[in-house]
Amino acid sequence: MGLMKSAYSVLVFLAFSASAVLAQEPKVPRPAGDIGIQTGPGKYIWLSEYSGKTCILAFILTTCPHCQFTTGILNRIQKDYADRGVQVVESAVEPMSSLHIPDFEKKMQTVFPVGYNEQNYVAKFLGLPENAPMLFPSIVMVDAKGILRVQYDPDDTRLKNDTQEKTLREDLDRTIKEGQTPVKAPARK
Repeated sequence: MGLMKSAYSVLVFLAFSASAVLAQEPKVPRPAGDIGIQTGPGKYIWLSEYSGKTCILAFILTTCPHCQFTTGILNRIQKDYADRGVQVVESAVEPMSSLHIPDFEKKMQTVFPVGYNEQNYVAKFLGLPENAPMLFPSIVMVDAKGILRVQYDPDDTRLKNDTQEKTLREDLDRTIKEGQTPVKAPARK
């Protein structure tokens, strides 16, 4: 009986912990802040370098089949939306990802930059609690004014293979439009 009670206690703790993490999902829209994506020893791409552009940042694992599927979609989106001021950037976060990127880029024929980061650094940028488990791909959209407009939960049913491209394109169109909308001045009293 003691073993069953102990197991039950562990399950209750895990369920509570999971609900606490989910309850802390980051709010959008919010200022994106800056993030550096490493592309080589001492070399970085900074989100701020793309000021005035709409950016899609995808955080991936190079060996993840779902991440590879998403990369194929992002390749098409980059080609289709480049003339509308859109820039896609991916960051691999698995251990020693810098060693995997050349083969990944060749296999996926990426048409946008792919770099790498430590997972904790990415989690902080995404507004996730410290040591929160991450699922991949994790994708955000930042408008031309630096506002993070879209942040997908990787479990989002709209990111399933059969609806993912449609979802990304619809949200990207909205993000582009929102980034162009003039900010209203506060009313004078």
